[in-house]
Amino acid sequence: MKNIVIIFCITLLSALGVSAQSKEGQNRTAITLSSDSLVNDFLFFCDMLEETHPDPYSGFGGRPFFHMERDLMVNRIANDSLSLNDFCDIVNEFTVPLKDLHTFVQYPKSDELKIKYVQRISFIVLNDGLMVSGIAKQYSKYLGSRLLSINGVPVDTFAERMTKIKPSENSIGNLQNLSSWGNQDEILDKLGVKFKDSVCYKFLTVNSDTVLLELPVVDRGHVADVEMARLNSTLTLPQDNLQFAFIDVDDNIMYLRLSSVMARENYRYCHEHGWNNALSDISYYYQSSGKDMPEDINDAINTIPSFSEEFSKMLMMMKENDSENLIIDMRGNGGGWTPITRPSMMMMFGDEYYKKDFDVRSVWLLSDLYLRKLNQTIEQLNQSWGTQLKVGDYFTMTEYQDGDIATLRSRMLQNAMTETPDLLQSLNGAPLYRPKKIFVITDPHTNSAAFHYAFYLEKMGATLVGVPSSQAPNTFMEVTPFKLPYTGLVASSSNTMQQFFPTDSPYARILITDIAMTSTDYYKYNLDANTPILTVLDICKPTD
Repeated sequence: MKNIVIIFCITLLSALGVSAQSKEGQNRTAITLSSDSLVNDFLFFCDMLEETHPDPYSGFGGRPFFHMERDLMVNRIANDSLSLNDFCDIVNEFTVPLKDLHTFVQYPKSDELKIKYVQRISFIVLNDGLMVSGIAKQYSKYLGSRLLSINGVPVDTFAERMTKIKPSENSIGNLQNLSSWGNQDEILDKLGVKFKDSVCYKFLTVNSDTVLLELPVVDRGHVADVEMARLNSTLTLPQDNLQFAFIDVDDNIMYLRLSSVMARENYRYCHEHGWNNALSDISYYYQSSGKDMPEDINDAINTIPSFSEEFSKMLMMMKENDSENLIIDMRGNGGGWTPITRPSMMMMFGDEYYKKDFDVRSVWLLSDLYLRKLNQTIEQLNQSWGTQLKVGDYFTMTEYQDGDIATLRSRMLQNAMTETPDLLQSLNGAPLYRPKKIFVITDPHTNSAAFHYAFYLEKMGATLVGVPSSQAPNTFMEVTPFKLPYTGLVASSSNTMQQFFPTDSPYARILITDIAMTSTDYYKYNLDANTPILTVLDICKPTD
């Protein structure tokens, strides 16, 4: 294995960053699919794993068992009549032993899928289980109830069964999968729930009563006909990514909404380095935000908010008001690019951040797919890194930890992915502004680069609030996208293995929050959807 000191590494393109499906893939859902072609697509997926994934075998018990399981899946695909959705189920079920959220095939988007749902109910994952967050309006009195069982089967049993059919990295991920997928009739059937026209839920209500509620199954096409009651909030908070505002009357508590770790910095980097996905990612940004994309690509990039610019503006507002508290809300943040968060750490912590040893280890596998992602040949990569790597080599990337602080700072600043280089240089190791307290709000969807940011912030003294991420600290990382040749489906293989804690640490599989949100907390704040924020507001109240 090669050990390389790299000034910065391109890390995470979140699963959201490859969410643009090909039209070809979308339109194949309703047609008859050739089993031979699906088998070839599956074998292609397995080949990509063996070439790109840092360790595709251990989760299966070794290479022979990987191939045994692969052959079993080939038989399933070859001997059944599958929809595109069925095929995705099988491929993603195959990846379950990896415990890897960055290796997957994306489901197609199609209105023609004939899935039945128990869609009169939805849940959120809390530290004490699943809580009803939405339900058909006539049953609104059950909002806030904790789910105990479905058709007599306990929730914990379902969560364990879910580990056999859906990828997960920890216990929170099991519950999130149950919340996300457990309303589909096919999934319930695989979980052992036998039903015809209705499903029976057992609740522990807000008043500590145990009740049974039977809800009818509804077809996908009729879901919108069901009027729902949902958790609401008394708070008015910024909604868009990188928006911020004071949320108390004294301007002492700054709130930053961070719904994605994607900003101008990474879009510019992709475009300037000729990445194949650059234009599609920029187009997707404008499409998903409901904005018209400028025709000139540079104008399109410059119009996208910059992480470092917005963060510096926010810190300056805090500095002007001598504000003590910062809340960074990363609920629902599926990730993006870790490097664009680093300038914000430089702005808040200065030299303390530059010399911090986070004790993080990451190992990459250098593959052809990874090189295509970087839009580099092996010769170009070796020239730029000063290495003699070969395809198939493992290598590590480390932070700068040696040398005096001025050297460390100079190296990290020189290679910072930022739109504010002059500002960072002018600080000369001092913080732009350091909030007295930093609170980071997480939930099961705080993954990938968002997980990294939460981890690094806590290491610098921030307080984690909410529900842990469904991602494990010690896990496989980095979306490396490719397309399956027949279906056109977008797929990914991890190319990195990270270790944030010792393997025997209780934190190796789950990054536990400092302030855990439970149903009791939601009851305290009258089932407010922003209970984690209200909790922090109370913590930050001035004392007499």
